[in-house]
Amino acid sequence: MRLVCPALPHQLPPGRQLSRAQTACYPLRVQVRRLLLADGQPVVLDDIWLPGQQFKGLTAVRLSDYRGPMYALFETEFGVRMVRAQEKIRAVLPDATQCALLRITSHTPLLSVERIAYTYNDTPMELRRGLYLTDTDYYRNELS
Repeated sequence: MRLVCPALPHQLPPGRQLSRAQTACYPLRVQVRRLLLADGQPVVLDDIWLPGQQFKGLTAVRLSDYRGPMYALFETEFGVRMVRAQEKIRAVLPDATQCALLRITSHTPLLSVERIAYTYNDTPMELRRGLYLTDTDYYRNELS
Protein backbone atom coordinates (compact mmCIF):
# COMPACT_ATOMS: atom_id res chain seq x y z
CA MET A 1 0.00 0.00 0.00
CA ARG A 2 1.23 3.48 -0.83
CA LEU A 3 -0.58 6.60 0.33
CA VAL A 4 -0.73 9.25 -2.34
CA CYS A 5 -1.68 12.90 -2.50
CA PRO A 6 -5.01 13.19 -0.65
CA ALA A 7 -7.76 14.81 -2.66
CA LEU A 8 -9.66 17.72 -1.20
CA PRO A 9 -12.00 16.74 1.67
CA HIS A 10 -15.09 17.98 -0.18
CA GLN A 11 -14.54 15.81 -3.26
CA LEU A 12 -16.87 12.88 -3.79
CA PRO A 13 -17.06 10.37 -6.63
CA PRO A 14 -18.55 11.95 -9.77
CA GLY A 15 -22.33 12.08 -9.56
CA ARG A 16 -22.29 10.94 -5.91
CA GLN A 17 -24.01 13.00 -3.24
CA LEU A 18 -24.36 12.10 0.42
CA SER A 19 -27.91 11.75 1.70
CA ARG A 20 -29.08 13.98 4.55
CA ALA A 21 -28.55 11.10 7.00
CA GLN A 22 -25.05 10.46 5.67
CA THR A 23 -24.20 14.15 5.74
CA ALA A 24 -25.05 14.18 9.45
CA CYS A 25 -22.46 11.45 9.97
CA TYR A 26 -19.81 13.26 7.92
CA PRO A 27 -19.69 16.82 9.31
CA LEU A 28 -15.89 16.76 9.42
CA ARG A 29 -14.55 14.27 6.94
CA VAL A 30 -11.28 12.42 6.85
CA GLN A 31 -10.30 11.47 3.33
CA VAL A 32 -7.75 8.85 2.44
CA ARG A 33 -6.47 8.16 -1.04
CA ARG A 34 -4.43 4.99 -1.27
CA LEU A 35 -2.81 3.11 -4.09
CA LEU A 36 -2.63 -0.66 -3.70
CA LEU A 37 0.22 -2.42 -5.47
CA ALA A 38 0.79 -6.02 -6.54
CA ASP A 39 4.35 -6.94 -7.45
CA GLY A 40 5.17 -3.23 -7.50
CA GLN A 41 2.42 -2.39 -10.00
CA PRO A 42 -0.71 -0.34 -9.20
CA VAL A 43 -3.91 -2.40 -9.15
CA VAL A 44 -6.39 -0.38 -7.06
CA LEU A 45 -6.89 3.32 -6.38
CA ASP A 46 -9.11 3.84 -3.34
CA ASP A 47 -10.71 7.07 -2.20
CA ILE A 48 -12.17 6.67 1.28
CA TRP A 49 -14.24 9.17 3.26
CA LEU A 50 -14.73 8.74 7.01
CA PRO A 51 -16.53 10.82 9.65
CA GLY A 52 -13.94 12.97 11.39
CA GLN A 53 -15.49 12.70 14.84
CA GLN A 54 -15.10 8.92 15.02
CA PHE A 55 -11.65 8.85 13.43
CA LYS A 56 -9.81 11.62 15.27
CA GLY A 57 -6.10 10.92 15.21
CA LEU A 58 -6.14 8.94 11.97
CA THR A 59 -3.07 10.05 10.03
CA ALA A 60 -1.27 9.00 6.86
CA VAL A 61 1.62 7.75 8.99
CA ARG A 62 -0.69 5.65 11.14
CA LEU A 63 -2.29 4.12 8.04
CA SER A 64 1.06 3.47 6.37
CA ASP A 65 2.51 1.85 9.47
CA TYR A 66 -0.47 -0.48 10.04
CA ARG A 67 0.13 -3.92 8.52
CA GLY A 68 -3.34 -5.43 8.60
CA PRO A 69 -6.80 -4.95 7.12
CA MET A 70 -8.08 -1.39 7.34
CA TYR A 71 -11.31 -2.48 9.06
CA ALA A 72 -9.26 -4.19 11.79
CA LEU A 73 -7.48 -0.87 12.37
CA PHE A 74 -10.82 0.92 12.59
CA GLU A 75 -12.06 -1.58 15.17
CA THR A 76 -8.95 -1.90 17.35
CA GLU A 77 -7.79 1.72 17.29
CA PHE A 78 -11.07 3.64 16.98
CA GLY A 79 -13.72 1.24 18.30
CA VAL A 80 -15.65 1.30 15.01
CA ARG A 81 -16.83 -2.07 13.73
CA MET A 82 -18.24 -2.36 10.24
CA VAL A 83 -21.17 -4.77 10.27
CA ARG A 84 -22.52 -4.51 6.73
CA ALA A 85 -21.89 -2.80 3.42
CA GLN A 86 -23.68 -1.91 0.21
CA GLU A 87 -21.81 -1.77 -3.07
CA LYS A 88 -22.51 -0.47 -6.56
CA ILE A 89 -20.26 -1.68 -9.37
CA ARG A 90 -19.83 -0.34 -12.91
CA ALA A 91 -17.23 0.11 -15.63
CA VAL A 92 -15.62 3.56 -16.02
CA LEU A 93 -12.78 5.28 -17.83
CA PRO A 94 -10.10 7.05 -15.78
CA ASP A 95 -9.45 10.79 -15.60
CA ALA A 96 -5.95 12.26 -16.03
CA THR A 97 -5.03 12.01 -12.32
CA GLN A 98 -6.18 8.40 -12.11
CA CYS A 99 -4.22 7.57 -15.28
CA ALA A 100 -1.04 8.99 -13.76
CA LEU A 101 -1.45 7.20 -10.42
CA LEU A 102 -2.42 3.86 -11.96
CA ARG A 103 0.11 4.23 -14.82
CA ILE A 104 -2.50 3.59 -17.53
CA THR A 105 -3.93 5.34 -20.58
CA SER A 106 -7.26 7.14 -20.68
CA HIS A 107 -8.75 4.27 -22.71
CA THR A 108 -8.11 1.63 -20.03
CA PRO A 109 -11.40 0.44 -18.53
CA LEU A 110 -11.63 0.29 -14.75
CA LEU A 111 -14.07 -1.40 -12.43
CA SER A 112 -15.54 1.25 -10.11
CA VAL A 113 -16.81 -0.10 -6.80
CA GLU A 114 -18.67 2.36 -4.57
CA ARG A 115 -19.23 1.10 -1.05
CA ILE A 116 -21.05 2.46 1.97
CA ALA A 117 -20.06 0.54 5.09
CA TYR A 118 -22.22 0.68 8.20
CA THR A 119 -21.63 0.11 11.88
CA TYR A 120 -24.31 -0.74 14.44
CA ASN A 121 -27.72 0.97 14.27
CA ASP A 122 -27.29 1.23 10.51
CA THR A 123 -24.95 4.20 10.93
CA PRO A 124 -22.82 4.86 7.81
CA MET A 125 -19.12 5.03 8.70
CA GLU A 126 -17.33 4.82 5.39
CA LEU A 127 -17.87 5.87 1.82
CA ARG A 128 -15.33 4.27 -0.49
CA ARG A 129 -14.73 4.34 -4.20
CA GLY A 130 -12.23 1.84 -5.49
CA LEU A 131 -11.00 1.86 -9.06
CA TYR A 132 -9.75 -1.60 -10.01
CA LEU A 133 -7.57 -2.69 -12.89
CA THR A 134 -8.91 -6.03 -14.05
CA ASP A 135 -6.50 -7.01 -16.82
CA THR A 136 -4.52 -9.39 -14.60
CA ASP A 137 -6.75 -9.72 -11.53
CA TYR A 138 -10.44 -9.83 -10.75
CA TYR A 139 -12.61 -8.22 -8.11
CA ARG A 140 -13.56 -10.63 -5.33
CA ASN A 141 -15.31 -9.58 -2.17
CA GLU A 142 -16.71 -11.46 0.77
CA LEU A 143 -18.90 -9.37 3.05
CA SER A 144 -20.20 -10.85 6.25
